[in-house]
Amino acid sequence: MSEWTFAYQAVTGGQVNYAAVGSGAGISQVTANTVDFGESDAPLTAAQYSALTSGTTLLTIPISDSAVIPAYNLPNIGNGIQFTGAVLAQIFLGTITQWNDPALVALNPTANLPAHAITVIHRSDSSGTMFAFTDYLSDASATWKTQVGKGTAVNWPVGLGCKGNAGVAGCIENTPYSIGPLEIAYQIQNPTLINYGSVRNGAGNYVLANLTNIQTAVQAGGTAGLPPGNGVWTSVSIIDNIFNDTKDATIYPITTFTYALVYLSQTNQQKGSAIVNFIWWIVNTGQSAGGALGYPPLPANVVALDDTTLRSVTFNGTPIYTGP
Repeated sequence: MSEWTFAYQAVTGGQVNYAAVGSGAGISQVTANTVDFGESDAPLTAAQYSALTSGTTLLTIPISDSAVIPAYNLPNIGNGIQFTGAVLAQIFLGTITQWNDPALVALNPTANLPAHAITVIHRSDSSGTMFAFTDYLSDASATWKTQVGKGTAVNWPVGLGCKGNAGVAGCIENTPYSIGPLEIAYQIQNPTLINYGSVRNGAGNYVLANLTNIQTAVQAGGTAGLPPGNGVWTSVSIIDNIFNDTKDATIYPITTFTYALVYLSQTNQQKGSAIVNFIWWIVNTGQSAGGALGYPPLPANVVALDDTTLRSVTFNGTPIYTGP
């Protein structure tokens, strides 16, 4: 968003102020009508939809996609330690506590994993990154699903909480023998500081996340059956859709959308126009700016869905967007 707001102002002169406060806080602000628009890596829950002011319709607009990676700090060991969802769930449940646990050694027989305790890192704030990761763990482990579940904020059984993705990245970087879920953008921007593992997908292949396999995952699990922008997105999950996908051999399994949350009926014409034009620019022009940061372009059919949604935004019953 920092890149997009800067580029948008440079190209159009339009100024957008955006504060990265985490998906949980963003959803709370949107449902409380204290911001003009919000963003989240997690769709609204049924309870959050119910919390909207009576008569308010909130539009859900996928504006990007990304991945959550198991990042770790293992001295003298680089990228590529192999994980299954079940083993990750046991680590974050606290039932696997050592790096040389037999379950990890079996997946990585040549890695020379150390006989050292694992320090678990997670977000302390409510976030879409944690929603995606706990969604994946809920698919991978019945124990995780029943004992912890999925959400932007959960009761983590073990570990150290750090605020924001940047905080998690810093905690992992500064804590030898640690592991934590992290948005891939932070590893891409700090490749010499943060290492991360490959995760087994539904086809049985261990995949190290990159732009190509993230985009392949979105094509496989995030393009068909999407609701309209004014519909209910609670059950939309690329992660769920591809968890048991055995035919797409290269997809990265912890992949998710990032959503813009916009009010259907705008109460200020100038602000409404600014929001619609900015998000239209993101969806139709600004996608290429995300690649270097770990956010591959949206598929064409998702862009088309977004355009239809943006054309529906109104002020006093009249559509705001007047472009092509």
